[in-house]
Amino acid sequence: MVRRPVGIFYSAWWMGFLWLLLNSGMGGVCAEVWADEVNVQASVDRTRVRVGDTFTLTVSVQGEGQANTPELDLPNGFNVVGSASSSSTSISIVNGQMSTARTTSFVFSLEPTQQGAFTLGPVRVVSNGKTYKSAPIRMEVVAGGGAPQRTRPAPGQNVSSEDLRQIEENLYILAETDKKQAYVGEQVTLTYTLYTRFNLQNVHYGKQPTFTGFWAETIFDAQRLDQRREIVDGRAFNAARLKEVALFPTSQGRQSLEQLEMVCDIPVQSRRRSVFDRDDFFSFDPFGQSRQVTVRSEDIGLDVLPLPPGAPSEFSGAVGQFQISASATPVQVRQGDPVSLKIAVSGTGNLGAVSQPVPASEDGFKLYDPKASVETETRNGRVGGRKLFEYVVIPQVAGKIEIPAFRLAYFDPNLKRYRTVETEAVSLVVTPGETEQVAAVPALSRQEVQVLGKDIRHIKPDLNVLEDQGGVLYRDWRFLLLQLMPILGFLGAFVFKRHRERLVGDVAYARRRRASSDARKRLSEARRMLKEDDDGFYVELNAALARFLADRLNVAAAGMTGESAARILGDKGVSAPIISEVTKVFQECDLARFAPGQVAAGARTELYKTAERLLGELEGRV
Repeated sequence: MVRRPVGIFYSAWWMGFLWLLLNSGMGGVCAEVWADEVNVQASVDRTRVRVGDTFTLTVSVQGEGQANTPELDLPNGFNVVGSASSSSTSISIVNGQMSTARTTSFVFSLEPTQQGAFTLGPVRVVSNGKTYKSAPIRMEVVAGGGAPQRTRPAPGQNVSSEDLRQIEENLYILAETDKKQAYVGEQVTLTYTLYTRFNLQNVHYGKQPTFTGFWAETIFDAQRLDQRREIVDGRAFNAARLKEVALFPTSQGRQSLEQLEMVCDIPVQSRRRSVFDRDDFFSFDPFGQSRQVTVRSEDIGLDVLPLPPGAPSEFSGAVGQFQISASATPVQVRQGDPVSLKIAVSGTGNLGAVSQPVPASEDGFKLYDPKASVETETRNGRVGGRKLFEYVVIPQVAGKIEIPAFRLAYFDPNLKRYRTVETEAVSLVVTPGETEQVAAVPALSRQEVQVLGKDIRHIKPDLNVLEDQGGVLYRDWRFLLLQLMPILGFLGAFVFKRHRERLVGDVAYARRRRASSDARKRLSEARRMLKEDDDGFYVELNAALARFLADRLNVAAAGMTGESAARILGDKGVSAPIISEVTKVFQECDLARFAPGQVAAGARTELYKTAERLLGELEGRV
């Protein structure tokens, strides 16, 4: 009882201080800012309704002064059945500068009376003698039914057609490509975005596309749902980017991109009690019931055009924009000594399709097959990087000579024509190599020869009988084994050369060879994150198992999930218990990435041991 008058006095003093500020010179400045920043936004709770249903139109006015009731520009066939309004003011002081924001919200309940396509608005608001407008909103009124089904309830759940329509209108995955038509080998960027007006729980991937007919490079893969507010057709949504993939078509014709599925739980909503109730799709009762649904994107078609005729002889399939450069070390050598020549190809495009550049000439040089390495990077959504070819060059003539230019031909989809780029010639200074010289021996007389014989110490003394050194040399097994070594060395070099050629030319063989080593490296990184309690542990563990299976089976790693892995392993004859454990590891990783609160703290170590054991068992089965 004693503190109550003090609290009232303090609040009154603070409100009086704010009133003085607002009516002082600083308040005048804020009023001018308000007058210049009046903003009108209109949104509806859904853009597809049935005749006789009611929907909500919300008009938000941010600005100074008392805003008048909005003037609604409604087409024929819409009735206003209710309205309400509210206002709020926020004041902030930063570095002695005060800013004020006032928002007035007008809520209208509308009822359509006839079907068809309509445009609501623009909504007009008059403030301080000026008229402000919102963006128009497209509406569709139907007699019954709804949009094509994009969601599916979990098996055993009873969902009415009305509830399913509500879910479809407020939860969907949008799949978009940056172009509808592309050349073979040209990058097409595919983006999956989740739009929702629910508070989602237990979000994880379902079926993922395999991108058959494309070379896929992942640009972005969400580890958690980073949501942002977006207005779509006049309705407010929470939007979260799920995936962004760079696709390079490998064959021409009409190509279809498969669906992406997400499985999640949504709260069971109660019906509105009044036409004046606000939109409650973002509310969530943690003690209420939930419903599991599967939401999927729609199929997307892409027209892939063949490359035009007239390709230069050096063209080997590279599509994009590339540059080429050359460097050599050392630049001063002796004749016959090796020179390291590096040809660097950089730019945007699929570097995997870039073959080794072609030299203009090989006169005066001996050129060995190069060793290639690729450094991939993504800039502004475009995949590219740098591919390095390292040659060994042996100059065969002496003097000031030049390594001739190397040429690379590629197709530029922006210019729609072939281009050829080449390096600058590399200058070398080659000195003559060392050669053996035999000195001329003058003729000697018999006396000089005799004197010379006394002067020279002979290697062997003059003996009449030589001692027996043992058995015949060619019958010694060690001597015979020594003669086999050049043959074995030749066979080993031949097998190694064939192995390297296969690594370069056979992508499936190369992926299979490196699958185990890459998986062990990722497991080692996951073990480090496990000790440091890093949230990236599940991402690294998922990548280790997914990329191991993708490399061993020569499929795209971007589409590897528990469901797809189970299907492929079943076709390979892998036992059901192992398939079940693989599926469980994928599900646990997805659950930890999108709903970390659902995973027990001590489950990480057991999950790591399971994944490590599965990799060892799968090496001998796939």
